Amino acid sequence: MKRPLLELEALRNPQRVIRIAYQQDVPITNRISALIDTPAFHRLTHLSQLGLVARVYPSAQHTRFEHSLGVYHLALRYLEHFLGSPDFRKSVTTIELEIFVLAALLHDIGHWPFCHPIEDMRLPGLVGHEQRATKIICETEIASEIDLHWSCTPQDVAHFLTGAVGTPCQQLLYSMLSSPVDIDKMDYLQRDSLHAGVPYGRNYDQQRLLSGLIADPHTNQLALSGKSLTAAEMMVFARYVMFSEVYWHKTVRSATAMLQCCVQQMPTSENIATICSLSDHEAEIYIRDTTEARALAADLFGPIRKIHKSVFQCNASTNAEIYHRVAGLSYSELNATSRRLQDLMRCGKTPNAVLIDAPPTELEVQFDLNVYDKITDDFSPLSDRSPVVRVLAEEQFDYHVKRVRIFVRSELVDGCRARGDLEGLLLRALSG
Repeated sequence: MKRPLLELEALRNPQRVIRIAYQQDVPITNRISALIDTPAFHRLTHLSQLGLVARVYPSAQHTRFEHSLGVYHLALRYLEHFLGSPDFRKSVTTIELEIFVLAALLHDIGHWPFCHPIEDMRLPGLVGHEQRATKIICETEIASEIDLHWSCTPQDVAHFLTGAVGTPCQQLLYSMLSSPVDIDKMDYLQRDSLHAGVPYGRNYDQQRLLSGLIADPHTNQLALSGKSLTAAEMMVFARYVMFSEVYWHKTVRSATAMLQCCVQQMPTSENIATICSLSDHEAEIYIRDTTEARALAADLFGPIRKIHKSVFQCNASTNAEIYHRVAGLSYSELNATSRRLQDLMRCGKTPNAVLIDAPPTELEVQFDLNVYDKITDDFSPLSDRSPVVRVLAEEQFDYHVKRVRIFVRSELVDGCRARGDLEGLLLRALSG
């Protein structure tokens, strides 16, 4: 690194800060301020970080704007830590550091309202948030600001965000943005927990974990020193509980199933694409006024919210056949199965009175991370060193937290729960 990074100078000697929760002062330079003040970035103030989670935890109203500032701040702290290593300091370039800092600030720039639930539907032709981010970074006023004030190019930042990295330093920097202990997860676990009003995501020692981060020279990825092993275990547990109790709370999953059904019944793909340019509030109104599932949208987004209730659930441990058959369905197949199940359950003619919620297939609590052992002078997988990580991240989560559920309108709950044949009816519906 031949030239000092202005943002690191601001971290050490802040002249201007933005205060975010919890008592966090984010140091801002003039060129960072110019990016934050663009319409494209300011749009994040109108996008909730947790979306439908606020139906269960009403104080979870924080935005992707706040989260992006938190991730940017952590990026500076990670760099400050690693620049203490002579090898890293000698090999990394100022341009590589600039790209990383910009990628941290702009990593969520392509998001839209209810982005992840809609992307989970895998609708044909839908442009993902990563592709939208590339377009925004390279074709809006953000590109002009980068060209004017930074040594790197907008294209450099966009490519980095896709994982297109070459040098060992770039690979290490990318793992700081996308890995089991990256700056994104480090921020959202604590921030989501704080705003939701629950302790689960804050019960690990972030500073201890950060201070134990090292580079694995064999993989050019983030790794841990042995002194941070317990902190890493606590972070795994924090993610596990946050998914179990917050992100995938059964009422959140019900609201998600309702939203996805409403989106699937939009008249055209252009209607769905329109959502990408709206704020959260605008998207709620647009979906409610446009979808053919009007009654369902009114229940979800209307002045009196009526969220469907759970009448059946299973996981891979309690019913492997149902779990894997439902998890393997496309969204259109899942929707058709829900309609067949409603007929078999004789739940009336009200459209979408019965909805099936399928578990996401991605591994959300992966913890593929190496730990350095000073005695053997070697690296080994964290899951080999820690039975806690192996059980929580690999076994307990996939086999117990992820669940298939049947949700029904509230007036149907008592009758459905009294039935003893829901499992059999679901299997019949799955068989077509």
